[in-house]
Amino acid sequence: MIKSTVIKFTFLFVFFLPEKCGSAPKTCDINLLTNIPAKGEPIYLNGNGSVFRPDGKLTQLNIGDFLSIYCPEQKKGLKRIRCDSQFSLEDIACNSSVHSELVKTEEECEKDGKWYNIGFPLPTNTFHTIYRTCFNKQKLTPIYSYHVINGKAVGYHVKQPRGNFRPGKGVYRKININELYKTHISRFKRIFGDTQTFFRKPLHYLARGHLSPEVDFVFGTEQHATEFYINTAPQYQSINQGNWLRVEKHARKLAKALQDDLHVVTGILGILKFSNKRAEREIYLGEGVIPVPRIFWKAIFHPKTSSAIVFVTSNNPHEKTFKPFNPICKDICETARFGDKQHENQNFSNTVGFTICCELPDFIGNSKVVLPKEFQVKN
Repeated sequence: MIKSTVIKFTFLFVFFLPEKCGSAPKTCDINLLTNIPAKGEPIYLNGNGSVFRPDGKLTQLNIGDFLSIYCPEQKKGLKRIRCDSQFSLEDIACNSSVHSELVKTEEECEKDGKWYNIGFPLPTNTFHTIYRTCFNKQKLTPIYSYHVINGKAVGYHVKQPRGNFRPGKGVYRKININELYKTHISRFKRIFGDTQTFFRKPLHYLARGHLSPEVDFVFGTEQHATEFYINTAPQYQSINQGNWLRVEKHARKLAKALQDDLHVVTGILGILKFSNKRAEREIYLGEGVIPVPRIFWKAIFHPKTSSAIVFVTSNNPHEKTFKPFNPICKDICETARFGDKQHENQNFSNTVGFTICCELPDFIGNSKVVLPKEFQVKN
């Protein structure tokens, strides 16, 4: 049985008092905004070989502690540096960019899905998972992705230029998914006619909609790991940059306000359908594969308080009212303080993707979504 209270948006104000000046440094500072190299960012490891996790814009190491710099593609790719008066990170970089890997598991998820882990192999012969995607290999579509937002460091992410999306070895078979995105408007003109208005630029075209978004992660190596196609689904650009972007920002603001980890599952439901005098079709990016979702949803869970909320966004910019295929839930945006009155600059506009808020049990009961075990909160 799932029991959850609704996450409400609150602000925490923390005041840091400066330490007294001393003749010798007692700590080494790692500043996310100034100490990380712009090119060739490595993987940072703790002294025990685990992945370093910052606890704010500024993370401090004690004198004598070790931090390892790891470049997987270099023969001598592991370097240990000691926290002392000579400690410096910004000049230590890999010779080339560090690329994440996509690993298929045999672990089942949802209906007809298998888990894929995205991350890096470590020198300890373990694999560090940045996020996971439940993927349907037959329909070539993600079901949902799961990741954790570091509430203490979110908002201080290392600035990185966006990279190119990657299909991952063997995932999409011989299908060129990048080409399908480039040519989808002309394809739908052949189906619905040259005068169709369902898909057109500058806004009503299909973008690569992230499930686990880049900016939820701190390091550039983590951000670029989100650029696998299995972590995306076709989403209207107007919605991607509209209400869906606002949902993502709400999640990050909430994590930062709580100064704690938030567990996030982002998924899709249904298949978009359009009709005109010429045709009535369920919409796929390819021939019967890569469905265009009817709905995007994001479930946010705070383990310490067993609090949760689910945002549900329509992927149809043409509809005048939001009518999901099933009643998804009772809208609680105002009650949960995610409504327009509380966030006037981040309000959910009905012209860029109708969005409602759900209690987690209500959403699960109506959608029949089976969430990862991390969300299975017992009474």
